[in-house]
Amino acid sequence: MSLSLVTLCLALVADEPIAPEKAAGIERAQQKAQAEVSAKYGNKKPTELSREERSQMDKDLAAADRAVLEKNGVDPKQWARESLKKDRAGYAQNKEMVKALADKEKAAEDAKKAAATGPKEIEVQRGVSDENPVTLDEKPNEDGTVAVEKGLPPEAQQEQDLASGQDSTSATPAEEAPKAAKPGKGSRRR
Repeated sequence: MSLSLVTLCLALVADEPIAPEKAAGIERAQQKAQAEVSAKYGNKKPTELSREERSQMDKDLAAADRAVLEKNGVDPKQWARESLKKDRAGYAQNKEMVKALADKEKAAEDAKKAAATGPKEIEVQRGVSDENPVTLDEKPNEDGTVAVEKGLPPEAQQEQDLASGQDSTSATPAEEAPKAAKPGKGSRRR
């Protein structure tokens, strides 16, 4: 009697459809397992592997899929039936759920890495002293000194004068040269 009861329970469980969330979790776990097997074989294309390696890789992929299904308590035949019953909308929904799971895992991994490294301290220098000198990024001259300019460069000074309303009549020769060098319409020789 107990054997028939167990058989009846298994038949009822096998007929129940797999929940979409569970199916997405299983598929994501299968993707991870397949990636591990692929990494084991150097992430090579099947055409780059020998016949024996391809055969062994196929066996390893099948074993990884079976292990994932067994871990989640799903019969491989039931999984195959569920996969065949899905329509396009079901496939699209499952694909979106798998992508959401992958994004969630990646975000958790990134947060874990950020927590492990901690915030980076930024040193703020306040004032100049012998203990805290200013360092320059410029290369020193031949005599070992670094040239330090005071004030603004000439171009910036002219822009600032124009912005403040003062007219700077001293144009540099570099600005006048392009104006004089512009050729007219008929200046080309034919």
